Amino acid sequence: MKQKIDRLAAHLLSLSNRRERVDLFPHVNLDGDALGSALALLLALEKLSVAVRLPLDEPVPPKLDFLPALAKISPVDTAGTGWMTQPEHTLALLLDCADPQRTGKREPGCVLASERWVLDHHIARRPLGETELVDTGAAACAELVYDLLRSLEMQSGIPLLGPDEKMLLMTALISDTGGFVYSNTSARSFTIAADLIHREMDLRQITYRLFHQSSLARLRLKGYFCSQARFSFDDRIVSAAVDPATLDLYQATDDDLDGMINELKNVAGVDLAMILRLQADGQIRVNLRTSTAIDASQLAALFGGGGHPRAAGMTLEGWSLVEAETMLLQKAGDALSHPCA
Repeated sequence: MKQKIDRLAAHLLSLSNRRERVDLFPHVNLDGDALGSALALLLALEKLSVAVRLPLDEPVPPKLDFLPALAKISPVDTAGTGWMTQPEHTLALLLDCADPQRTGKREPGCVLASERWVLDHHIARRPLGETELVDTGAAACAELVYDLLRSLEMQSGIPLLGPDEKMLLMTALISDTGGFVYSNTSARSFTIAADLIHREMDLRQITYRLFHQSSLARLRLKGYFCSQARFSFDDRIVSAAVDPATLDLYQATDDDLDGMINELKNVAGVDLAMILRLQADGQIRVNLRTSTAIDASQLAALFGGGGHPRAAGMTLEGWSLVEAETMLLQKAGDALSHPCA
C-alpha cells in the first residue's frame, strides 16, 4: 500500500502549478470521516499549488459545522451541467468510497473526469485497478489521507499537517472509530492520533459534537425508537423504521437519526441492529450494526450496499417500509443460521 500511496503522491505533485484540476468526491450522506478527510486533503493540495475543488450538492450536517475550512467547499447544483465544466485535464479522487455511484448526483462529474483514483477502506466486491487504493485494515479513510499527506511532505519538502489539517483528520478518525472504541480501532489509529494531537486541539469538543450533542427533537425521537423497536429471532435482531411523517411529528430531521442505531445495538444479546429510513423520494436507506455473528458488509452486499463487517449500509428502491423490513429480517435470519468467522 505504501508504494501505491507514494505513487499517488508523486502524481498529485506533478499537477502543481498546472491547468489540471483535482476534484474530490466523498460519498453521499456525509459523515465525519468523508468530510474531514476531503477537507484535509484539499487544504494540503492548495499548499502545494495544485488546483483542487470539493464539489458538494448536500449541506454539511449540523454536527460537523464546527470544522475548519468549510468555506472551501464548492456548492454545486446537480440539476444542471455547468459545474461539470472540465479544464484540459481533471483527476477525480473518490474518498471513503470506491464506486462513482456512491457519489450520488455528482456521479456524472466523477465519470467524465480524465482519470479516476480511489482512496478507501471499505471492503471491495470487485477486482480493483491500479489507481484504486483500498486498505480494509485502515480504521478510517483519514488514516490513508494521513499517509498520503506524509508522503507528499517527504516528496515536496513542504510541511502540510498544520493545525487545521490535524483537526480535520482527528475528527475523521474519531468519527469512524466511535471515539477509539469500535472494533476497527488499531495500534495504527492511536499512533496517527498521537501525531495529530496538539495543545490547542479540543478533543472534548470534537467528541461532544460527534456523539453527545442532542436536541429536543432528537430526545423525543429516541423515545419513539425505544418504544417502537421490534425484536426478532430470540431477541438477537432488533429493527426500527421511520418515515418522513414521523420525523415531521417530532420536528426532527434525518440528522437527528445519527447514532440512533448504536442505541439499539447496545442492548445486551443483540447481534444485529438495523434502521430503515424512508426518504422523501421513496428510497429506503438502511443502516446495519452487527456483532461477530453476522458480517454486515455481506448482508448489505446482497442489496448492492457495502461497508465493514460490523457496520454497513444500503439503499433500497421499489419497496414499502414493511416489505423491506420483512425481506431484510428473512435474510438476516438466514445469516444467523450460518455464522461468520
